[in-house]
Amino acid sequence: MKKIVGFDEETIDLTVPITGDIRTTKSELTFYSSVTNSSILVPIGIKTDLGSIPQFLQSIFPKDGKAMFGYILHDYLYKTGMCDRTTSDDILAEAMESLGVSKWRVKSVRLGLRLGGWKAYNKYKKERK
Repeated sequence: MKKIVGFDEETIDLTVPITGDIRTTKSELTFYSSVTNSSILVPIGIKTDLGSIPQFLQSIFPKDGKAMFGYILHDYLYKTGMCDRTTSDDILAEAMESLGVSKWRVKSVRLGLRLGGWKAYNKYKKERK
């Protein structure tokens, strides 16, 4: 039986700090990806800023909107190095599409990642060594 691309969960618990922008997962998040043909489990305790979206763009690309689960998954992929950068970005696009995010938003986020995602990816890569 072919698995359906998407998240198993409909909600996720996060700690929300009084100050700052970093949240911590308090429940697991599972995504089935056709890119990797596997399920990816985001465990409890992962720190995330949701989407690394500049403040002036957050009214167009909300961090806590439809794409939020995808942003959490993407942060996890970048931090762990489970996939290379391009594959991680492809999985985020797939996740956003599975969540019903509009095609133009998905393409815009992908462009933003191609232009600036290297900085975060390389930072995490250096921290893993």
